[in-house]
Amino acid sequence: VDALSQAVEAKTKLIGDLGIELVNMKEDVDDTAAALAADQKFLAELEKGCKTKTAEWEERSKTRAEELVALADTIKVLNDDDALELFKSTLPSPSSSFVQMSVSASRMRTSALELIRSAKASAVRSDRVGLNFLVLALSGKRGLTQKGFEKVIKMCDEMVSVLQQEQDDDDH
Repeated sequence: VDALSQAVEAKTKLIGDLGIELVNMKEDVDDTAAALAADQKFLAELEKGCKTKTAEWEERSKTRAEELVALADTIKVLNDDDALELFKSTLPSPSSSFVQMSVSASRMRTSALELIRSAKASAVRSDRVGLNFLVLALSGKRGLTQKGFEKVIKMCDEMVSVLQQEQDDDDH
């Protein structure tokens, strides 16, 4: 009787274990089916994207080929003898030429002074200060030259370096 009871218990345990394995396998099948459905959906989207990219590439390739044909036709037209004759006829004759005019710095300075003085006559009082400065700069000994401002530029550079040093000192 004990032996049969143990055999019944062992078979009951086996049936329970097999039932649990069966449930686990059914869950695995469901999980696999869901993964398969997701993968198939991804594959369908991927194929759709590939078709779109392929169509775009074909369109781009077609456009590029048309552009190359148009460039070849253009080069052919430009290299044609008729085009050469047309170009020659549109160029000015050797007798006509451009006249180069030169203006001296002093003449340019005088012209600028005249314009500034006429603007100063009709300017508002607050604007006259800037115009007076321009007149002074143009009529000075070294007007419109770099050498006239070297001292001012040097002073500005020194002031910038002093201010930078003060800023560094304040930061620390």
